[in-house]
Amino acid sequence: MAETTQPSVSTNFRSLPERWLQVSWVFPQPRVTRVSGRHVVGRDESCDSVLVGSEISRRHAELHPLPQGIAVRDLDSSNGLYVNAERVKQAELALGDVLRCGEWVGVVVSDTYPPPPFREIAEGWYGGSALGEVAEAARRIPQDLPLIIQGETGSGKEGMARAAHAWSGRRGPFVAVNCAALPVQLAEAELFGYRKGAFTGAEAASPGLFRAAHGGSLFLDEILDLPQALQPKLLRVLEEREVRALGETRSVAIDVRVIAATQEPLRLAVEQNRFRADLHARLDGLTLVLPPLRARRADVVPLFQQFARQHAAALPALDPKFVEALCVYDWPLNVRELALLVRRLLGLHGHEPRLLKAHLPERVVEASSNGVEPASDQAPADARDSSKRAWKKTDDDREFDALVAALRAHSGSVAKAAAAIGLNRARAYRLLSARPDFSLDELRRGS
Repeated sequence: MAETTQPSVSTNFRSLPERWLQVSWVFPQPRVTRVSGRHVVGRDESCDSVLVGSEISRRHAELHPLPQGIAVRDLDSSNGLYVNAERVKQAELALGDVLRCGEWVGVVVSDTYPPPPFREIAEGWYGGSALGEVAEAARRIPQDLPLIIQGETGSGKEGMARAAHAWSGRRGPFVAVNCAALPVQLAEAELFGYRKGAFTGAEAASPGLFRAAHGGSLFLDEILDLPQALQPKLLRVLEEREVRALGETRSVAIDVRVIAATQEPLRLAVEQNRFRADLHARLDGLTLVLPPLRARRADVVPLFQQFARQHAAALPALDPKFVEALCVYDWPLNVRELALLVRRLLGLHGHEPRLLKAHLPERVVEASSNGVEPASDQAPADARDSSKRAWKKTDDDREFDALVAALRAHSGSVAKAAAAIGLNRARAYRLLSARPDFSLDELRRGS
């Protein structure tokens, strides 16, 4: 890829993979730009992707496919090109990067053509292609096969479990229990039941959660928090398909499909002797891994809008920088955090005509403020021409030197070099473009 602003980026299409990346525009309306060759986006009718808006230039940016990403270059647009909320002249986009051209905000996604739409995958459970693939696997498995759902907190494990139960066709109920909330002394009684008087406080008999889920599904959330002393008893129930309540002498047959959920791989807990290997083998009919929200950034905006519609009849307009900040943020608490944020914003700013970036919590704003934007959307002339830029005193020479050394070690790949030294790609391009005496093309030719 050429790194100066004048020549077009050249690509050897024979080196491209069979599937490449594309841009999924999530705002102001959903559409897809499939980058299979030189591709210009802008509002002019001659552009390959016509993006209509008052803030986008007639010919705003140029995109090209790369073997492992997309090259993007600003075509001297009025309002600039932003990658992960930092203004750049050119950059190499990777999976999950956020692109803003004028008021249009997009996310780089893997190529599926046509892309699966954002939709209600199961009742109350929404997502696009990433969740759709997991859901399809859950639909196809036998109705009595045990299931492990692995995912970070707030990623939707219980929603997935409820969907798997609904798709199984089992006529019994869906019963959910958080193993972390089970009192250690009462966990066995809660799961398997007890006879009246079996222990102090047992004033009435209880069938237990397994018998309550007979004919249906029992969801064991946070199964790694199940008391270790209870693991062999759970194994016995799964193997014999019957339970014996505390204080009883006879066992009762059960027909229950067990769905377990965990935030970390159970096999890792097995290796660390925190979970029984034989119990893991009994539970692991199929393991489904739910992607975190940061791995499916294209879902963030439609999820935000879906949650907002559940709480308000009329929604404020969304500012492009507000949308960009939502997409760039990593969402450590995933969908649960997004749902709570929607309620907060509607409560505080739902009466206003437009939701702005300034309305977002500080943690969200900071994630999209790594770079320094110009005071005006109109960049000064010398900022749009890298040949006229002077080396800024605020740029760290040591950081630049480390980047150049990493570039030499990685054959000129900015993405790999930036990752090797823990640098944001947009920051890397800003460092390079601020140094007029440096040529990435020459470095690559010398590699």
